Amino acid sequence: MEYIDFYKAIKEKQLNELTLEELAFVHLNGRSFNDIKHGQICSVLPLVIGEIRHVKFNMYSQNFLPVAAAFTVLDQLGFCYSRSDMPTYSDENASSIKKSLYYFCDFSKNDNDTKTLYALRNSFLHTASCLSKSERGNQPNHSFVFDKDSTELIKYPETQWNGDFHNLDESMSTIINPTMLVDLIEAAIERALKCLYEGSLDVSCESGAEFYYRFLKFHPQKSS
Repeated sequence: MEYIDFYKAIKEKQLNELTLEELAFVHLNGRSFNDIKHGQICSVLPLVIGEIRHVKFNMYSQNFLPVAAAFTVLDQLGFCYSRSDMPTYSDENASSIKKSLYYFCDFSKNDNDTKTLYALRNSFLHTASCLSKSERGNQPNHSFVFDKDSTELIKYPETQWNGDFHNLDESMSTIINPTMLVDLIEAAIERALKCLYEGSLDVSCESGAEFYYRFLKFHPQKSS
């Protein structure tokens, strides 16, 4: 199916008649409002992306907010979707972010880059810190530094930090390009939408009601 097919189909249906695939179309297609019978339905994703674009060039909001919101998008995609055209992620209890990176960002299953971005996400959202000290032996330690001029999404130091604060110095910093990270999540949405059109996107929510109440909002048509 193509964009126009979904667009025409949902216009003729009421909210409770929309299929999971049609709800996924609303969620992913980037329109702030989608017309359906007796009203409009909107997705939280365009709101999040719009706010990322608004703040990412603002001096006072360009570091923390776009990156935090980027992980929110990855979390949503990994929670909602998987793909039928590639092997299923081996750990069904894995983080939605890790699944999203695998299905829509071309990362390998729980590879070093995935672990690094997940460590960045945890350090950001738990303590608003750019430092991640592992709690288990299989987790990495990172002192993160943002550099928008870096040519790589993640640039690892030659000497990895071992988690000992007494020997941590700047040479052990893991460089993250936050602009590339935001670009990555916008491309992930496009990839998921492309999979929907191609018929390879699986919707993971148990029901349309769960999908709707988590990620969508209906605005009934006002009576004249």
